[in-house]
Amino acid sequence: MISQDSMPSQELQINNILSVSPLSAVVNSIGEEIGHLAEFENVQAVLLFRVDGRVLESQYQEDSSETVLIVVSWVRNIISKTTEELQRGSRSVKYDKEINPKLTIPVYFYLAGRSSILVTLLDSKANTGLMEIEMSRTAKRLGWIIDEKRLLG
Repeated sequence: MISQDSMPSQELQINNILSVSPLSAVVNSIGEEIGHLAEFENVQAVLLFRVDGRVLESQYQEDSSETVLIVVSWVRNIISKTTEELQRGSRSVKYDKEINPKLTIPVYFYLAGRSSILVTLLDSKANTGLMEIEMSRTAKRLGWIIDEKRLLG
């Protein structure tokens, strides 16, 4: 039995749930998924691209901003080739991107649904086995969120 005191708070919770638009819920979910992956110690940046090369979402370490800009420009040039490779069945695509003569970083690409690519920049000392599991999991969840959004409108 529900007491009278709990009724207003339950109604408020229901109203809060109903007031969140489907689009804002999708955006929040995407941000949470990318944020979770970005929290790993050896992750420099996590970027979500549309297959046309536009950045949808990004999270990166402050000291990686110059590296991220270099990688974003580079990704835009190779995204159609990488997308084709992923759509042909590759689980992921990895490139070692030279940032400068002293710095080369691993950059991983995963298909995230039908229309997005998850790009993750790692430190060269990252545990790639663990990170590949996490990146794959995140890409699958993002794909589900993005493709589900398409069904919503």
